[in-house]
Amino acid sequence: MFTRLTQSALLATIALLAGCTTVTSNNIREVSEQNVKSCRFLGNVNGADAIFVGLSSSIGSKNAKAKAINAAVALKATDVVWSQQGTSMTNEWIGKAYACR
Repeated sequence: MFTRLTQSALLATIALLAGCTTVTSNNIREVSEQNVKSCRFLGNVNGADAIFVGLSSSIGSKNAKAKAINAAVALKATDVVWSQQGTSMTNEWIGKAYACR
């Protein structure tokens, strides 16, 4: 019984870690709309994570934000303005990516 429980816990931990999204190395600044008036708009970015909600919402929010930041990195953005930040219900981050330098 203990062995089966230990194996189940180990598999659950591995599944949890496999579900985490890492942020690509970047220098992206999170700024307000006022800071990007003279910048070039590159595109919309978003990230969502429906796996981690409720009690695990902080993990889901971090994963969703990482996905959105990674999308901004792919656009070669320097700045992101968030229009929606993840919540415990949606875990969705939506923003606009800009090139300011």
